[in-house]
Amino acid sequence: MIAIPKTLEDALRDRFVVPFVGAGVSMAALDRNGKRVFPGWGDLLLGAAARLREDGKRPEANVVEGLLEKRAPDYYEAARYAREGMGPGWYRYLRQVLDPPGHRIDTGSLSLARAVWQLPSRLVITTNYDQILRYALDDPNDLVQISVDATAELSAMLRDEIDRPTVWHLHGFIQQPQRLILTPDGYRALYPSQEDAVRYEAALQALRHLLAARTFLFVGFSLDDEMFGNQIAWVQEAFGGAAGPHYMLVKESELRDTQRRLKDLSCIEFLAFEEFGDPLVALVHALGSAGNREPSASPPLAAGAPRPTARLEVAAAPSPAPAGPLAFLADEVMLPPVTRVAHRGLLAEAAPAPPAAAATPRSFETTAGDGGMDMALVRQGYRLVYQYQRSVFDRLSELSDALAGIGLAFERWDPSLFSRHPKSTSEFFRRKYWAWDFLPAYRLQLVWQSSDSTSRSVVLEVVSDTGFTRSGSDEPDPTRFGGARAAGSELQINLMRSSVRNLPWNQIWSSLSGQEDTIYDGNDHEIDAGGRPCAYRYLRVDLGAALDKEAFSERVIAPVSAWLAR
Repeated sequence: MIAIPKTLEDALRDRFVVPFVGAGVSMAALDRNGKRVFPGWGDLLLGAAARLREDGKRPEANVVEGLLEKRAPDYYEAARYAREGMGPGWYRYLRQVLDPPGHRIDTGSLSLARAVWQLPSRLVITTNYDQILRYALDDPNDLVQISVDATAELSAMLRDEIDRPTVWHLHGFIQQPQRLILTPDGYRALYPSQEDAVRYEAALQALRHLLAARTFLFVGFSLDDEMFGNQIAWVQEAFGGAAGPHYMLVKESELRDTQRRLKDLSCIEFLAFEEFGDPLVALVHALGSAGNREPSASPPLAAGAPRPTARLEVAAAPSPAPAGPLAFLADEVMLPPVTRVAHRGLLAEAAPAPPAAAATPRSFETTAGDGGMDMALVRQGYRLVYQYQRSVFDRLSELSDALAGIGLAFERWDPSLFSRHPKSTSEFFRRKYWAWDFLPAYRLQLVWQSSDSTSRSVVLEVVSDTGFTRSGSDEPDPTRFGGARAAGSELQINLMRSSVRNLPWNQIWSSLSGQEDTIYDGNDHEIDAGGRPCAYRYLRVDLGAALDKEAFSERVIAPVSAWLAR
């Protein structure tokens, strides 16, 4: 499995990646006889030449065929001559070839198009004219299609006001055949030279804006369209090389030729896949998983049922829970003894005096969203979260120091369930963003690695609340979580060790999602690291029992250091 560049992974999680779909995605679609449904450029125009010949227009057919037989076929001019020769029949021909009835398509051949919709973007841009992206949706009627001259829709797109699956057909789509950008005059109207008038000004500016501000992921797109490539070059020059990077998925056997052909577009980086078909689909799925908010973004935690308790888990005794709104914040099991004293003080400070005839306290469900919160409890909640996070971070500092002492360096951290904070120019308060994104320490993933004679890696997950649940792609609703008392707080620790140097730890980590759940039992296991030996051990430690400095050293630092030092 290919390692996903960290820059691309971050962009996927930040919802900054825009998939750009080319003809390769449509060419993957097959009919029920295993034949391609949609033609490539050459086949489309050769079919037009054949139609001209059938209509008795042999000279026009000869011109089209001659342009296609050149060493460097001139598709645009061939399309112009085909359109002029066929007259009104040109549009009927395009509808016949590019808009087949959906029942002709073998749904099993739509896996690549469906994988594109698994990427974390509601917007997909394409130069294709067909409806393959519509067929790939569970509900095709939910799709919004934007044409090249739809100025109001383009404006909404740039304001991130997209709440449904949306395809921007940069060159038009077959349901509007008269507006397709298929011939030289159409291309010049969208991608004008200095002497050409700009007809599609809004589309050109929207394209340049997205190229400068977002990360494009080219899927099934070869970038052999010179006019489109010129726009990437323009953005690259205008922004002094600061735009991008953009990424192109390229077949391994074509990688060198593609790099050589696009050597002047330094903002394009390449991800190679072995072959069209399943390997390409698997890569697109991996990219979608990397940007997904689901816990499956952390492979070992995605295997399904909760992990078996490891030998190191220590149960914490429950403590009495205060009643009233936001009572779930008062779980002292999460706090070390030194913090519990201050915690009780905060509870006493925030608790309102009970009335003479006390009514049943309002539950969190009736106060979280109706504007009737007790703000003293909110302030209390923030203070408790600070104390908890300060304690966790202090313990992580001690662990990092201990790991540094045996040769492991801190690599990176990520919020496991959420996205990183929105960009500084984003209206983060809009509903399309999650309030959860401003609580990244609610669930954290941290990585340490070494590259000495014994390769070692630690992936640690800080799980503040195992009661966290969600349904679908909407923001989780805490009123539907499992009870705070019944849930837990824990450290989930993945240890890897090998005698082979410079192992691709990111790939090994990703491959753990395919392992049996039995490896998460706290015992030693041998896992496959591309044919190289690698020892693995999973530990789960109750966080409430380990936040005290002495307990953390005994339950976490000592056993982790001892295992890695073997």
